[in-house]
Amino acid sequence: MARFRMTVTGSDAIIKKFKLAPQVMALESSKIIYETAVEIENKAKTRVAVDTGALRSSIRATKLTDGSSMIKAGLSNVSNSKGRLINYASFIEFGTGRKPNLAYKNLNNTQLLSYAAEFKRMGIKKIVKQARPYLFNSTDELIGKMVNRIKKIRI
Repeated sequence: MARFRMTVTGSDAIIKKFKLAPQVMALESSKIIYETAVEIENKAKTRVAVDTGALRSSIRATKLTDGSSMIKAGLSNVSNSKGRLINYASFIEFGTGRKPNLAYKNLNNTQLLSYAAEFKRMGIKKIVKQARPYLFNSTDELIGKMVNRIKKIRI
């Protein structure tokens, strides 16, 4: 009868890699999410309607402590060069008509529709402003690329 012996080496390294996998995934995902947020910021800045440049300069991507990222546009407590508050970002994005114009959207997001609807028919002026999207369409275009990059993370 033949006998053989097999020794497996490196199993400790494999076990260690699996234990570290959640931290590696979180760190790499956070990095990709922030990089995408900066990309969205840059794309939105090239698309936004410019009068004084205040709205464009208010668009900012920020990395949060929990690993997520946030993109803001408009500053409700800061004035532009004409002395007006920069609190009109959503009105530029969605317009001021009866229904939100989200025709550019590829992703189905009912929360965004609800949010956009909040800005319809608001304000003292009766003028209906056409939507001039810059932020959510930029996000819509880049989110798929971000997801694909996250899927390719190797532990």
